[in-house]
Amino acid sequence: MSEFETKNWKSSIPVDEQIVIHPDPRIVEAFQNIGYSPEAAIADLIDNSIDAGAHVVLIRFLRTNEELHTLVVADNGKGMSARSLDRAMQFGGQRQYEPGDLGMYGMGLKSASLSQADSLTVLTRAHGHRPVGRRWRAAEARAGWKCDVVSSHFAASELNRLWHSDLRLIHRGTIVRWDDVRDFRKAAGRVDSYLQKLRKTLGVHLGLQLHRFLEGDKPRLRIIIDSANLDTGQLSPPASVTPLNPFSYPRAGAKGYPKTFHIDVPGIGKLKAQGHIWPPRTKVEGYKLGGGAVARRQGFYFYRHERLLQAGGWNQYRDDTEPHLSLARVEIDLTPEFESFFAVRFNKSAIDAPRSFADALDNARASDGTTFLNYVDKAIDVYRAKPERELPAVFAPGRGLRTTVEAAIRRTRTVLPRHQIDITWETLPAREFFRLDRLNDTVILNKTYRHILLAGRPASRADLPVIKTLLYLLNEDLFHSERQSGLERERLASFQAALIAAAKEEMH
Repeated sequence: MSEFETKNWKSSIPVDEQIVIHPDPRIVEAFQNIGYSPEAAIADLIDNSIDAGAHVVLIRFLRTNEELHTLVVADNGKGMSARSLDRAMQFGGQRQYEPGDLGMYGMGLKSASLSQADSLTVLTRAHGHRPVGRRWRAAEARAGWKCDVVSSHFAASELNRLWHSDLRLIHRGTIVRWDDVRDFRKAAGRVDSYLQKLRKTLGVHLGLQLHRFLEGDKPRLRIIIDSANLDTGQLSPPASVTPLNPFSYPRAGAKGYPKTFHIDVPGIGKLKAQGHIWPPRTKVEGYKLGGGAVARRQGFYFYRHERLLQAGGWNQYRDDTEPHLSLARVEIDLTPEFESFFAVRFNKSAIDAPRSFADALDNARASDGTTFLNYVDKAIDVYRAKPERELPAVFAPGRGLRTTVEAAIRRTRTVLPRHQIDITWETLPAREFFRLDRLNDTVILNKTYRHILLAGRPASRADLPVIKTLLYLLNEDLFHSERQSGLERERLASFQAALIAAAKEEMH
C-alpha cells in the first residue's frame, strides 16, 4: 500500500490571480424548486412588511369566474426608494438588517416569489420619493438577468388605489404582485373551492407563525385576506387572520407547569426552554392549530424576534409522532448568541439542531430541580391519566356582549357551533327585569331599567357588560332545552325578584 504524500498538505495554496465568475442565470430554476409551500412563501413576504414597519397587510386574490390569475400583497410600511428597490430585487443582495428584523439572508422576496410565480412585480413608494416599480420574469432572468423597470405612472396609479379602508398607500407603502402563479392552474373551473381551501390553510399558517404580532388588545399587525372578481367587479367579504397561540390553554395540564429549563449549550451559554403541558382532551383552537393529526404538533416551538420558525418536532431528541407526548410543547426564543448554533431553514419553516443539542437536553433542569426527562415523563402521565369530568359545552355569547367576553368564554369553555345567545333591550312589564326567548336564543332586558343602570352613561349595543355577562352565565344552560321545568321556573322567579329589588335600590 502506497503512503499518502504529506509534504504540501499543511502549506498554503499558491494563487496566481483572481477572476470574476458570474452566476449562471439558470439559478432561477433552483429558486422555482426550492421547497416553499404557498403559505410559507406568503409569510416570507409579510416578514418584509413587518420589517418595513407595516401595521396592515392585505392579501388579495384576483380572479375571474373560471380562473385564478394574480396574488397581491400590499402593506402600509415605509416603502422603498428606487435605489433600495434595486437592491431588494438583486439576487443575493444583502440589506442592512436592524436588530429585531425578521429578514436573514436577503433572498426571501425573490426566492419565495419565484418558487410560486413566473412573474414578480414590486411597486413601492417611500415618503418623499416618487413611485417606482420593478419586475422579474423568470424567462427574462434566465436570458441574462434582465429586470423590467415598471412605468412610474402605473406604479403611482396602483399605489393610489383604495385597496382597503384601512390601507392607504398614497404617501408610502409597497405592493408585491405575483402573476403566472403555477399552482393557480389547479383552480381552473373550480375557483371558489380552491380559494376556500387556500384561504383556510393560509389563515392557519399565518395565524400560527405570526401569532405574537396578531394577538392582544392592540395588536402590532393586522392581516386581511379577500378576493376580487375581475368579471363582476365584486370584492369578497374580507377576513382578518386570527392569532393561533400554541400555548393558549386556559389552565395547565399539570400542577407547577409551565417550567423553565436551562439547557447548557457548549461554548455559548444557557438556553431557556419553557416546557408546557396542555390539559388532555381539550378542544381549544390553540391546541388543534387548524386540525389534522395533533400529535405532529408536539415538541419544540422555536421563535426568532417573535416570529415562529418551527411548530413542533423534537429535532432528533425523540420520536416526533409518539401520540402519548401530544400534550408536550416546548417554547424557545432564540436570542442572537444562539443563532449560530441552530441552522434556520431557508424558507423559515424549521430549525436544524446539532446532535449536541439533543444530548444537552438530558442534562437540562428547571430551578426546582425538575429535569427535562421528568417533564417528558409527566406529559406522558397526564396524557394517559383517567379523564376528569369536563364542563359541558355552551352557547357562545352573541350580539349585545363585548367581543372580549366572547373571547374569554371561548378560551375557557367548549362552544357549540352555530349557536349563540343574543342580549337585547325591549319594554317589558315592570315585574320583569329580563325575559328568556328560547325560540330565538335571546335574553331580553327590560328597557325601563336601562337609564337607571347606566347612571348617565351613553347607551350602546354592548353597554352594561358586567350585568349582561352575569345574566348570560346564569341562564345559558336554560337555552339547551325547549321546555322549562318547574324548578327552572322557580329559579327564574327568584332571579327576577332579586334583580327588581336591586333595580329599585338603584332608583332611590
